[in-house]
Amino acid sequence: MASFTNLALWASQLGIKYLNQVYSVTREVKDRANNVIRVPADYSELGLLMWSALLLGLVVPIAAVLIIKLSPLKRA
Repeated sequence: MASFTNLALWASQLGIKYLNQVYSVTREVKDRANNVIRVPADYSELGLLMWSALLLGLVVPIAAVLIIKLSPLKRA
């Protein structure tokens, strides 16, 4: 049972990595010495990132359960 938990954690970390590569969300970074903005804030893709994470979080587990239920591997 622990191996399935580790597999789920690994898959979620991999999913987060790829979502962060697809959707670019940056925060503002200022130089402390002269208070100049080095990187401007850009939250324009945050909504898409949140919806994508929500849909993947719902669809992937339900699809996995359906695949197992419909496959011949459903021994308990």
